[in-house]
Amino acid sequence: MRCRACAAPFPSAPPWTRARGASWFRCPRCGHVRVEPSAVPGPEAAEARYRLHRNDPADPGYRAFLETFIDRALAPFAPPPGRVLDFGSGPTPALARLLRERGYRAEAWDPLFAPDRRSLAGPFALIAVHEVLEHVPYPYRLLATLARKLEGGGAIAVRTRFPPERPEDFGRWWYKEDPTHVGFFGPPAFEALARRLGARLDLLEPPDLAVLRFPGAGRAAGDDRGNRPRRSL
Repeated sequence: MRCRACAAPFPSAPPWTRARGASWFRCPRCGHVRVEPSAVPGPEAAEARYRLHRNDPADPGYRAFLETFIDRALAPFAPPPGRVLDFGSGPTPALARLLRERGYRAEAWDPLFAPDRRSLAGPFALIAVHEVLEHVPYPYRLLATLARKLEGGGAIAVRTRFPPERPEDFGRWWYKEDPTHVGFFGPPAFEALARRLGARLDLLEPPDLAVLRFPGAGRAAGDDRGNRPRRSL
């Protein structure tokens, strides 16, 4: 078994914990937590769950949630009128709408709800992965693919909740209860992903924000240099 964040091998062993009726495994090196493969929902079950989401940009609470992401993890790293991709936009492309209001050239893409691949044509100044990475069984593969769609010096901005450190706290953690949430990343896991991708962490801010900056266009792998993030721990 290899970690899907840092790629470190770790032996098959008893699970770190059991929760949501499934076994969860935690990488001893970077702390990435993932569910057993049999608990990953299939496409039809996942789509049914996603259709229950109510991400309405007219809702004041949800709009404020998105505005925080834009203000903290997007605007400081890619000012308008830069070209931004809202990757995994869901049934309603709320983030892309707010970005257009701010003067960005924003595209939205989702494999189920906005599958037109022309929206994926780069280059982009920034790609937003907003509450998406926790749904992805192979996060490194996804981020490496997205990095190749960036312009030189572009960034990937991620929002996903950092998991608790202790299994007993994980068992009580509300964010894991969504059956489509299959993997979680804390600061060490993001640092490991950045090293593998040849990126620099420009932001690492609890409870849920990370920004990876890529020094060259299309670069998706590199060494361990230059990965000191601006952290708010």
